[in-house]
Amino acid sequence: MRHQRFKHRTIAPWPSDKPQPEVVASLVRYVGSAEHKSFPSPAGNATLRSDASRCDPRYTDFEQITEVLRTAIRRGCISAIFEGDFPKYAWGWLDGHLYEARLVNRNAGWYKAFRLQDVEMPRDNQHLLNWDASDA
Repeated sequence: MRHQRFKHRTIAPWPSDKPQPEVVASLVRYVGSAEHKSFPSPAGNATLRSDASRCDPRYTDFEQITEVLRTAIRRGCISAIFEGDFPKYAWGWLDGHLYEARLVNRNAGWYKAFRLQDVEMPRDNQHLLNWDASDA
């Protein structure tokens, strides 16, 4: 099911009725999810679910991941779906891999993220994903 191209998997223009991307980017934060961790992290004690994808234990620097998320939002690599002032999905590059961030707290602007497989890449008609973390 994860490999089907859902409606949200298309990069969309920034809506005119939302705060500017720079403003939204300054407010967001990657918080992760303990349900995807098999190791202690800033997300809390590991509570890996049996059906959850496992996070790479190298990624414990949530500030670095937050910067990737902010770059993705500033560049407009977002879905058309918003919850409050935040895009529900954003896509960004980390260590040469594309990640999808999903909003988990619409009031605070908190996100978790997971690495995408090639078949899960969002539709990107304007080539906004032509960047990597070194461009941040």
